Amino acid sequence: MKNLLLTASVAAMMLLSGCGAEKTAADHGSGLSVEMQSGGQYRHVQLIRYENGEKVPDESVVNADGSQFEDGEVIWFDIQPGQWKDTTAVALTVSTVGTGVGARQTKPVKLKDGASWAHAVFGDDGLTIKETE
Repeated sequence: MKNLLLTASVAAMMLLSGCGAEKTAADHGSGLSVEMQSGGQYRHVQLIRYENGEKVPDESVVNADGSQFEDGEVIWFDIQPGQWKDTTAVALTVSTVGTGVGARQTKPVKLKDGASWAHAVFGDDGLTIKETE
């Protein structure tokens, strides 16, 4: 009986903690997802969108517990269709500090015209679009 309760408790904790594959923009059907491959050093990530050449700061993301983004962790930016249509390129600012102090910006990456979502990887070489539709 104790084993059954222990097994049920572990299963419930896994469900509540969100174990399993993280959803990408492809799974959501919209927006931008970024898979972190930066060695787990960053705590703050901000999306920068470019609309017709104009820099538009967008969502900032930090982990709720203040921890670093680990390799393989996926961040999904919920960009609304109206905003996405006008977005011509994206970049990230990343910081090792949770408040974003001392952030550095990646080079902007152009988006494919007419795409409804994109999946990118952020690593040592910067931001790279891997999949789009």
